[in-house]
Amino acid sequence: MSEELTDPELVSAFKAGDAEALGLLMERHKAAVFGYLLRLTGRRDAAEDLFQEVFLKLVKNPGAYNEREKFKAWLFTVARNAAMDLFRREGSRSEISLDGEGDKPGPADFLASAEPGPAEAFYGKALGERIGAALDSLSEDQREVFYLRHYSELSFKEIAEMLKVPIGTVLARMSRAAAQLRKKLTADLQ
Repeated sequence: MSEELTDPELVSAFKAGDAEALGLLMERHKAAVFGYLLRLTGRRDAAEDLFQEVFLKLVKNPGAYNEREKFKAWLFTVARNAAMDLFRREGSRSEISLDGEGDKPGPADFLASAEPGPAEAFYGKALGERIGAALDSLSEDQREVFYLRHYSELSFKEIAEMLKVPIGTVLARMSRAAAQLRKKLTADLQ
């Protein structure tokens, strides 16, 4: 099967019985969805379980996806809902941290993967820590919109649909997040 097929074409192929199509969809979106779940939960084991749950939903009920929707936005909505269900089952939502702790990756882990020299590694890690601290200073709503826009590359419209809020709310959260990050990172440089 060609990797050139669009997401809706792959979903249609999967609905028609082509299991390889599901594998291509999972591979295409694995990094973005897993990264999103990891940032939401802060736990690798929970993110892995939720990632499987997200695609299991498609396997169990392929009709849940409506071809008129963008698949990526639908997928992130399912991922977010699965995470919220987990938080409800656990009784509370743990604080989201974008700083790496222990075996949890931090923002520096998602920087360019080219092998840096010692100086680049030091500055990359330091920059990642500053960015992580700045992101942690955002409200949860601002941080989520920022992540979905910049790391998951969803459009503002897709984010609004996913979060079930007006697009103006998404734009306001993004604007406030950008202003706060600019202020925090500029202050760190002085």
